[in-house]
Amino acid sequence: MALKIVNKQKMVEIDMRAVRRLVKSVLEEYGRADSDLTVLFTDDLFLRKLNLEYRGIDKTTDVLSFSMMEGDESTVPAEAETVLGDVIISVERASVQARRYKKPVGYEILKLVAHGVLHLVGFDHTSTDERKRMRCIENRHLKTILDQA
Repeated sequence: MALKIVNKQKMVEIDMRAVRRLVKSVLEEYGRADSDLTVLFTDDLFLRKLNLEYRGIDKTTDVLSFSMMEGDESTVPAEAETVLGDVIISVERASVQARRYKKPVGYEILKLVAHGVLHLVGFDHTSTDERKRMRCIENRHLKTILDQA
């Protein structure tokens, strides 16, 4: 697994070791331990621009996942076998949500990492049942990582 972590923000110190352990844990569970991906930590403005460009929604969001596996087979690059894609997180939005949910910002950031990686391995949350299932998996991985700290 090649995990590239890019931190383009200075608001919050991020526990990169916990991020690495979390990504590895999720990928191993879904048989993608040899996959490559990038996690980018940035701000609301960058996520808002991406959200508008790729989803047509002119507002910020907490996390976006860009999978190399999307599209029909003729447009999916050959390296998509190992390159899963990118997870992009707004640390500003994570900070707001952490205050709202009365959780540490580091916890919220890790939750968003788990959420984004689950999207890359094929999960979605278009229904209530799918949303509950994703939250359960996120929480299980978070507990495992936080118990190791």
